[in-house]
Amino acid sequence: MRIMVVDDEVMALEDFEDTCRELGITDEIVKFNNPLDALSFVAMNKVDIAFLDIEMPVVKGIELAKRIKAFCRNVRIIFTTGYSEYALEAFAVDAVDYVMKPYEASAIKRAYDKALLVKDAVAENHVFIKTFGYFDVFVDGKSVAFSSAKSKELLALLVDRNGGVVSTEQAISILWEGRKYDETVQSLFRKVLKSLRTSLEEAGIIDILIDNRNQRSIDKSKFVCDYYDLLEKGKSDDTKFFGKYMEQYPWAKVTEDRINSIYN
Repeated sequence: MRIMVVDDEVMALEDFEDTCRELGITDEIVKFNNPLDALSFVAMNKVDIAFLDIEMPVVKGIELAKRIKAFCRNVRIIFTTGYSEYALEAFAVDAVDYVMKPYEASAIKRAYDKALLVKDAVAENHVFIKTFGYFDVFVDGKSVAFSSAKSKELLALLVDRNGGVVSTEQAISILWEGRKYDETVQSLFRKVLKSLRTSLEEAGIIDILIDNRNQRSIDKSKFVCDYYDLLEKGKSDDTKFFGKYMEQYPWAKVTEDRINSIYN
């Protein structure tokens, strides 16, 4: 179980964690005093319970809750604030509870216990490919481990091509930019492809890869992808994009710019 607490007051963060420890709450606690840092974290990590201050600069707690739920649909939201007038607005985004500041141990314990009783509202997708932020693949909510960085990058390239076919030469020109297209690099590519197949087989999702001799692509019907959702829906309230796309791959900047143009 992972608890995230977001508050622009550093002292409040420390008080919250101290109170949790006094209560015997041993779950992992991650703290952020910048809402944007919290969003970057939740884009790449699962969060089970989120305690969010409502009055914060840059991103208010209510808006932050909506954006967090776009990444973690089953996260339990608990708002913390010194202003009771926000209560109705807070519950409008399905908040589990509302804790007044300064923190009281009994209030935190009550909210925490209520959050534990809430069942998942929706089932996680069997296979989900995340491209916003860093590229990752999840099966039943657990990330897939790849035996090599290049094999993961090859899959990312195929996902980026949106079902389009990528030849061996095209893949090599992108994954090993500037390398001469000779037998040495072709042999290297074959090893990477074999590694990718092994990783997908071990994860039980080899069927997402279409491999026809010199041409590879992915079967879009076998998984859910945030990028594909955006292409289908355009800019909408439940869009998960926050400005970054496959951050670890320089070649993905072209697509990132194209996505940003949808928002601008």
